[in-house]
Amino acid sequence: MEIRFVDAENADFLALVQQLDAYYFQVVGEVHRRYAKYNDPHLLNARMVAYQDGKAVGCGAWKQIDDQTAEVKRIFVAPDYRRQGVASALIGALERDVAAHGYMRAILETARTTDDSAALYRKLGYQEIAYYGSPAGAENCRCFEKMLAAEGSRT
Repeated sequence: MEIRFVDAENADFLALVQQLDAYYFQVVGEVHRRYAKYNDPHLLNARMVAYQDGKAVGCGAWKQIDDQTAEVKRIFVAPDYRRQGVASALIGALERDVAAHGYMRAILETARTTDDSAALYRKLGYQEIAYYGSPAGAENCRCFEKMLAAEGSRT
């Protein structure tokens, strides 16, 4: 597997997040549409795509929240590639990049109904925290955080 940084116009990233949005529509319905303005790829500090044998199979991104915190966002793995370590590899790469930019804390959210995602985040060292202000509303999401060891200074 290869994980690459991509720009906001990357066709593979955009295709994967389109699949993610379709998945969230199935899981939570119309509420996912409240996120659109927050998920503009141009507003993300970094975007990554995971490739398996040259095929784009997963994506993720992060966005600065404050001087200490970055939010891990847009984690998605194509159904045929789940449970093969793709999401863990993407999240690890995102965390390393976040820490390299000097942030000490990673936060994220997932739909309240996605127990498999919550289990993965716990396995990767995230702790469930109180709702932190997502546009979906507290009734629809679960929030997590992980403290990171900063590897560098913000650029």
